[in-house]
Amino acid sequence: MKLKHLEAALSSITREFPFPKVSLEQYPTSALLAARVIALAVENDDLGEGKSCLDLGSGTGMLSIGAAFLCDLVIAVDCDMDAIEVAKENAYSVDLEDTIIFVQAKVSVKSLDTKDPWVKKRGGRHGRRGGRGSHPSSETKSLLVEGLDDGIPLRNNCVDTVLTNPPFGTKMNAGIDVQFLLTATRLARNAVYSFHKRSTREFLTKIVREWGYRIEVAAEMEFDIPQMYKFHQQKNKDIKVDLLRIVIPSTEEERNTLSASRLAKSKCGTANALLRWPQAGL
Repeated sequence: MKLKHLEAALSSITREFPFPKVSLEQYPTSALLAARVIALAVENDDLGEGKSCLDLGSGTGMLSIGAAFLCDLVIAVDCDMDAIEVAKENAYSVDLEDTIIFVQAKVSVKSLDTKDPWVKKRGGRHGRRGGRGSHPSSETKSLLVEGLDDGIPLRNNCVDTVLTNPPFGTKMNAGIDVQFLLTATRLARNAVYSFHKRSTREFLTKIVREWGYRIEVAAEMEFDIPQMYKFHQQKNKDIKVDLLRIVIPSTEEERNTLSASRLAKSKCGTANALLRWPQAGL
């Protein structure tokens, strides 16, 4: 499917959230942006016929449905049932309801210590996409949840590719952007594609390389933020973002070596192979 045809197909579905929740940093993804991500993944042979995909934080399903036009199986994971219902309706409207499995689950991150001087200094009352500060590396690492305790009840390396447009991270959910990346690398066996503020490129590149993965900037894009919440002062705002591509080791042995330390820390690590979604053999 050509880029323009994919964009046209995605333009026909509902991208807006019925009850947008600022605490989840919910913002609609444009048809063009979603189509460009899918096209890049296809060019890299990360999506396409015979491939499986997971959309982590799937929202109203723009990335999930875009991938479902081309892949054999797509898993859409989101914590918000309101968004999932819209995504299901969207999938049904384009006859892709049999290709997508919807899972309600929430990526977990440890609670931020509100007594931390850095938190107090940061200030701010709402999670504002585009206004994220850079949390110190050591503090971010202390917030991460390892292995199956990350809240997503799917086994390691259960799909070929993970797509995610995570929250950028705010005072109330600092570190969630990095947690999404960590969880995505656990679930993928080939590659991860993830949106992040361009200003965090150096920080994220460093931390992902520390995990042992290869990371590259697949594209520089702009994310259009419409005026949705009370604190928004502009009708629209374009946020400069990177589409990061993380390459997962190609062999199971290499993947197991990288995940060994995480599984050792996970309370449920030994049960990992037993936890799966029977509908998809996951």
